[in-house]
Amino acid sequence: MESNTTTRDGQTKAAAAKVGGAVGLPIPHPQQRRWYIAIVSNNTEKACGERMMRIFEQWAAEGKDCEVYVPLQKELRLWRTGRRVVVDRVVLPTFVFVRCTEAERRHDIAYLPFVKRFFVNIAGATVNGHRPVATIPDEQLMSLRRMVEGAEAPVAVSTRPLRLGERVRVNGGKLVGLEGNVFREADGSTHLVIKIDILGCAMVRIARDLLDPISA
Repeated sequence: MESNTTTRDGQTKAAAAKVGGAVGLPIPHPQQRRWYIAIVSNNTEKACGERMMRIFEQWAAEGKDCEVYVPLQKELRLWRTGRRVVVDRVVLPTFVFVRCTEAERRHDIAYLPFVKRFFVNIAGATVNGHRPVATIPDEQLMSLRRMVEGAEAPVAVSTRPLRLGERVRVNGGKLVGLEGNVFREADGSTHLVIKIDILGCAMVRIARDLLDPISA
């Protein structure tokens, strides 16, 4: 018979098991902090990120050191009235990146009312019908954040296979030092591309003279 023990927010163990199954299997080393991808409703990414930040500030008193990141870029939009307005453009719709332990993800964050589920690794082996939950390496998330916050052109994330060119490093501007690969579009434009496990590639248009090849 199922125990009626409750979680921190009053849900039963049965509910906990249901949520845990929905967001994927646990991964090794449950106390190691990793970047996970929480799925939220479309057009609520910024608000959900702000709510998480406030919640994480409260949890800090309990010794939890969780982080949240929502990739946003400033974008100038022209209204029908002719008014120009700067808005935050969501780079990855429905995605909120959360850095926490596996235990915090399963027992705390998965129960936040605005978190639908967590992104899973569809290429991972299934256990009891569930896929492993996806994680993003710290260095890749850091590179994505640098690109989004420093790029002067819109950043796009592509899941299509790209024929990448040489390995390069940015030699000037706000992205100086950022490393990636060259990708050339059919129109001759040059893009800097960084790989992101699970998601594909993040790319931004950049002048070719700002890229230096990295020696092997």
